[in-house]
Amino acid sequence: MNQPLRLLHQNARRLPTPPSPAAYFEGCRRRHACSPDDVLLFSRIDSHELRRRSAESHLHRRFCLVNCLETAGTVSVDGVPFALEPGNAHLLFPHSNHQFLNLKDSRILWLMVTFETTEPERLAPLRQLTLKLNAEDHRDLGRMVSCFSDTTDGNRGDTLSLILSQLLCRLCDRAGDRAPADIPGRAFAGIWQRLQKELESLPPEDLRIAPLAKRLHISDRHLRERFKAQFGVQLGTYLRNYRIRRAIGLLASTRLTFAEISDRCGYRSASSFHRAFIRHTGMRPAEFRK
Repeated sequence: MNQPLRLLHQNARRLPTPPSPAAYFEGCRRRHACSPDDVLLFSRIDSHELRRRSAESHLHRRFCLVNCLETAGTVSVDGVPFALEPGNAHLLFPHSNHQFLNLKDSRILWLMVTFETTEPERLAPLRQLTLKLNAEDHRDLGRMVSCFSDTTDGNRGDTLSLILSQLLCRLCDRAGDRAPADIPGRAFAGIWQRLQKELESLPPEDLRIAPLAKRLHISDRHLRERFKAQFGVQLGTYLRNYRIRRAIGLLASTRLTFAEISDRCGYRSASSFHRAFIRHTGMRPAEFRK
C-alpha cells in the first residue's frame, strides 16, 4: 500500500459516525465559494496603456481581481483611491468606475483575473478592500497562469474555476480579520468602517449626508471635509455612486419594478432614478436588464 493510500485509510478510520439518521443530512455548507465562470487572465506591462484602457472602459458585469506584481500604483474605485504595492490584490466589483493612477514607472506588471459568478454576495467581504497576498496565493495565481496558457487542455475552464474559487475563499476569510491599515487612509479607517456599516443599515430615504453624519455623531461639514481630504472625492458624489451600485445589483438579481428599485435606492421618483442611471451607465435601466 503506497503512502497516500495508507494515510487515506488512517484518516478515514478517524471520521466520526453520525449520531442519528438525521445527521446524515447535515454537512458543511459553503460560506464564500462562488463557482467563478468564464475566467479570463491577461496582464498589463505598460502604465500608459493601463491608464488609457481604464479611461476608455465602460461599466461591465464582470469581477476583476487586480494583482500588482511589479510597480506600485493606485486603483481609484468610484472615486476612492486604494494604494497597491507589489504583492497586493484588489477585487473590482461589477459596474464600478475605476481608474489606475500614480503608477511609479512606465514598466509595470499587473495581472488581471476577470470572471463572472451568479453568487456575487459571497464575495461581499472583499468589497472596498486591498489585501496582501501570501505564498499560497501566489502559487495559485501561478497555477492559473500556466493553466490558462495551456490551450490544449480541454478542462482548463474547470481547473481555473476551482483554483480561483479556493483563492477567493482564502481572501474572504482573511478579510474578516483585516486591520484598519488595510483600509485607505489610516487616520480615516475607523470612520470608514463605520460609514460602510451605516450605509448598509440606513433606510433608503436616508441615503444622504445629513442622516449619515447624524449616525456617525459628526457634523455634516466635518464629515464632508474629512472625506474629501482623505479620498479626493466629494462625499455627495460617493453617495450617488453608492445608490447607483445598489440599483444595478437589484436590476441584475431581482425582478423588482423600476419604481420599486427607485424607492429602495433612495430616489424621489422613478424619473429621477432613470436620469441618474443614464448619466452613470450610458443606458436606460430597461436596456441594462435585457
